[in-house]
Amino acid sequence: METLLAFLVAFGVTLFFVRRYVKTLPGVKRAPVSAAPSAPAPAAAGAACPRCSKTMARDAAFCPACGASMALWNVHRASVQERRPGAPSGKPRPVINAGLCIGCGSCVDSCPESGTLALQSGKAILAHPERCVGHARCVEACPTSAITLAFGSALQTLRVPMVKEDFETNVQGVFIAGELSGMGLIKTAINEGRLAIDSIKRRLEAAGAWSPPRFEHGGAPTAHPAPGLPGGGVYDVVIAGAGPAGLSASLACVQHGLRYLTLEQGEVASTIRNYPRHKFLMAEPVDMPLYGSLYVSDGTKESLLKVWEAIVANTGVRIRVNERVEGIVRREDLLQVQSSGGCYLARHVVLAMGKRGVPRKLGVPGEELAKVAYRLIEADTYCGCDILVVGGGDSAIEAALALSKAGRNRVGLSYRGDSFDRARERNRAMLQEAERSGRIEVLRKSKVAEIRPDSVLLEMPGGAKAVPNQYVFVLIGGESPEAFLRKTGIEIVEKVIGG
Repeated sequence: METLLAFLVAFGVTLFFVRRYVKTLPGVKRAPVSAAPSAPAPAAAGAACPRCSKTMARDAAFCPACGASMALWNVHRASVQERRPGAPSGKPRPVINAGLCIGCGSCVDSCPESGTLALQSGKAILAHPERCVGHARCVEACPTSAITLAFGSALQTLRVPMVKEDFETNVQGVFIAGELSGMGLIKTAINEGRLAIDSIKRRLEAAGAWSPPRFEHGGAPTAHPAPGLPGGGVYDVVIAGAGPAGLSASLACVQHGLRYLTLEQGEVASTIRNYPRHKFLMAEPVDMPLYGSLYVSDGTKESLLKVWEAIVANTGVRIRVNERVEGIVRREDLLQVQSSGGCYLARHVVLAMGKRGVPRKLGVPGEELAKVAYRLIEADTYCGCDILVVGGGDSAIEAALALSKAGRNRVGLSYRGDSFDRARERNRAMLQEAERSGRIEVLRKSKVAEIRPDSVLLEMPGGAKAVPNQYVFVLIGGESPEAFLRKTGIEIVEKVIGG
């Protein structure tokens, strides 16, 4: 009985003090009865979620209804920078997005103005931004679009295709997902590929052209007769590219039961294959359609490629490799896609190509070996290696110089010509000094005949020569996708990411 009384007294005292405290909180006091009714507080500004269309706070980081991260639409929602003819743009300023930077050091190695950029705590920093003169080599070299050049009062600008929040471009029916849209991270590309197909599925459903999926194993997708193309068919979606965005989009098509065709100009995940061996690419798990949570324990190129191949084998997704999309034109209510292997009709097209375009290849035996790469990332990670760089332009010379710093590696530079007239004068002078000091062996008038596991066979004026080799970097240029986008009618704009 005494215990019960003590408990009731303690409870009453606690309730008394809690009631007094609550009365002191703002917003809980009652207005006097005689007071005039106050005007209703303005409603919080809202916006529609680009994924589920539910109303959410305009400054929310995630949609409370579907959980989508609004960071996926940072570039799509950014305003277009308008430049008046003749207006001064000011001196360029390098801007680094630390959230996208993976610390590869490619920007540091590619910058001609020594000391402008540096690596600190695994991220690129602006050590001396005043030295930047706008070469933009760092922008070209960055694999994740983490570095840009800004002008005027803009904090950061990106040169990207005009893409709306549903991933459709200014050309009706043509969508863009992945690196080409301005965000280079693998995780972002996977999410964008899935979301682009979700947008297409909703559009087909609203038009009464979609029904619940009917899964079939193997065989070509069922298609309606295509007017004007004998034996052809109409696809719901044609996907150009089978990298992270393209594979995710293809799997989403299977998941929704869409009639799709995926065309890849090289091999599956060729963007990932072009990275150097052992390159760290991915640190966080991401949901892949039909597969589930995609997580690679060590995040390296080799491990990710194994998972990629397993996904293709286990899901039955269909990809036509070595077939390049060459043109897209509208044909009444459909899109006609011309590729190197045929002509197709589709209601929608998803461009999931990399922004770097197609690196030129040598076309020699052994080029498919894992030691061959088409860009240099993290030159500092190579030490005591036999390395051959192929090419005669600025990219090849700068890669050879970076790899030969302090005599870390035995570097050869193979060039089919006799002089490096296409390169900048500064690079030519540095190459001459490196050759004079023995840091780089310049192999003029040479041509790669075969790449072997432990050597490279070169054709030279004096006859064939086999040179010891562990890594080959083929830096002989490439074809930018911008010309293809413009030919398709897609507008290229400068987006202001901050200000």
